[in-house]
Order: sequence, then C-alpha cells, then structure tokens
Amino acid sequence: MGVLVLDVTPPRRRPAGTLTVRGVARPREAVRIALCDRDGLTGQGEALPLPGFSRDNAEDAASALEAVAARAASAGGLAVPETGAPAERIAAALVPFDALLAPSPSARFALESALLDVLSRRAGLSAAAWLAHGRARSRVPVSVLLPDDDTAIDAAAEATARGHGVLKLKIALAGRSASEEDAHIAAIRAAVEAVRPGSVRLRLDANGAFSPAEVAARLAALARFGVEIVEEPCAGPALLALPALPLPWAADESLADPAMAEQLLNLPPGRGPAALVLKPALLGLRRCLELADAGAARGRGLIVTHAFDGDLGFAAACALAAALPAPPWPCGLAPHAGLCHPWPSGPMLPEPSMIGLASPGVEAAP
Repeated sequence: MGVLVLDVTPPRRRPAGTLTVRGVARPREAVRIALCDRDGLTGQGEALPLPGFSRDNAEDAASALEAVAARAASAGGLAVPETGAPAERIAAALVPFDALLAPSPSARFALESALLDVLSRRAGLSAAAWLAHGRARSRVPVSVLLPDDDTAIDAAAEATARGHGVLKLKIALAGRSASEEDAHIAAIRAAVEAVRPGSVRLRLDANGAFSPAEVAARLAALARFGVEIVEEPCAGPALLALPALPLPWAADESLADPAMAEQLLNLPPGRGPAALVLKPALLGLRRCLELADAGAARGRGLIVTHAFDGDLGFAAACALAAALPAPPWPCGLAPHAGLCHPWPSGPMLPEPSMIGLASPGVEAAP
C-alpha cells in the first residue's frame, strides 16, 4: 500500500473575536494548522474552542498541535495511506498522534479538517465528494437555531418566511418555569402559523436538563406544539432507562462517550434515540462518520450541527452533512455570527462546487 507524506507546519494562533452565546460574551482564539504535500498543495484546519462549552481551550489545542508538528518533523512527515475509505485514511494518519491529541478534541478536528482539505484537493474533488467516497451526495435541509429570549418570536417568523421547515429552540432554561416556557413556545408556534400554516416543526433541545422522573410528563405537555424531536431530554445513563416517550428524542452530548453511544444505538426501537446529533468539532470527523454508518444501519436519523465553528470548521461540517450514508434530517448549519465570510443562507445547503474545503461561492478563509 502506498503512503503519502505530508509536512506539518507549526500552528499559528490568532484572535477570533468575541461571540455571544446564551447571553454571555465569549472571547475566542483560533489555532490554525496546515498540511503540505510535496507537490505544493496545502490543506488547512482550525481549532476554535468555545469557552464554556468546549472540553478544551486554545492553549490546549496549541500545545497538542505543536507536539504533533514536532513529532511529525522528527519522523519525516505525517504518513497517509494512499488508498482506503476516507474515515480509515484519516484515522490511520492520526494513529501515531492519538496520545498527543487526546486532551484536545479541537486539535484533532483541526488536523482532520486539514487532511480533508488537502486530500480532496489532491483528488480534484470538493470535500463533500471526497468524503462521500463514491456515494451519491445528499441535498441538506437546514434548520435554524432561535434566540433564547423573546426575539425568538420574530426570528421564527423570519426563518419561516425564508422557507425553513425546522426551527430549533433551547428549553428547560434556568429561571423559566414550565408554564412560562409553554407560553413562549405557543407564541413562537403562533408566529410561524401566521406565515406558513402547517409547514414548520419545532426541534427542542433540553441539553439533558430534565430529571428522569419528569421527562415523560414534560414531553407529553410539549407534544401539542408540533415538535419534530427533543434533543438529549435527560443526561447520562438515565437515557438508557427511558421508557417509550410521547415524543421522539435525539442523542447529542451523550455521544461523546463511545461506550454510552454504543449502548444507545443498541436500545430497541421505540426506546432508543430516533436520531443522532453529530458535531464534528466536538466528536471529530472520523468519529462522526463511524456514528453515521452505525446509526444509518439501525434506521436512526442523522443531524449534523456546527459548534459555532470558524469558516474552516463550518465548511467541514457542511461537507460531512452532504456525504452522510443516508439523507440527513434538517441540519444545524445555518450561518452564525462567528463566521468571517457571508456564507450562503437558505433552507437548503447549496451544492458544493469548489475543490477542497470550501462552500459554494466562499473559499475558506486564509
């Protein structure tokens, strides 16, 4: 089997502005990495942890990527198998660095993105086409995340007018009672119905906040609002013991634990998750591809979501969504305030038409 050798450039750190999430301004720092082949082609990746949400920080990512660059230099480069499925090639290339990358999921995602970029460029393909590995690529519907406050009502009406069919709302927020939450959701539903009656479903994200004892009753109360699915209704092992619920639910944060993810996938239909939420910036591209294959084989829906990534990470998430083994549910890939470029917006992702890690009309930021 032939091997492609790539040079790893030392990582570069740069300020990435401040992003307000959940009402908190969060200053960010990006760590860029580049992989270069001997023909002059370069692939770029970026670690951009989100303070308060990511498991690691920019310092962790920079340290991990510096260690990878040093080890690769001493070994004569980073070796990538010339053949095999995309996930297998990415995994094999990073095996020698697994211990160095373990403390920083953001650093691993940056390297995976850089590999995706350079390998798809070498093949003369878009990143999505390269990841699909001969499979037909999917058209990707896009959901919209609504604000947590009362501006969500106008935002819901505007997204509905643009043609989006799924709107996502965080629920079970601290300081908001169940009755207040019901009134808030009812106002959003009324705003949506006034624009396009019967055309929009709500995706609710509890972030594991419900107690196991209240899940069934709370979901029964929410069912009247036209709900598509509830993400991570409760936290941790309690998900494994849930009975059949009044609404379908999706696994999200729980997928970070491989053993837990396997147990969730093996739950019987009706009790297990109806869909998997795949966040490549947190789980990694390779892991998302593995979960997608396992989920599709068991009839689970697939949802790709950004983690407020920068342009490179966002492009990688869009490529993953288009390359899934089954058509995805509406994905959390609407442009967000942390992006540098004016990415195309609309109810469907545009077809990728550029080589490498880029979006239609948007070359990845230098």
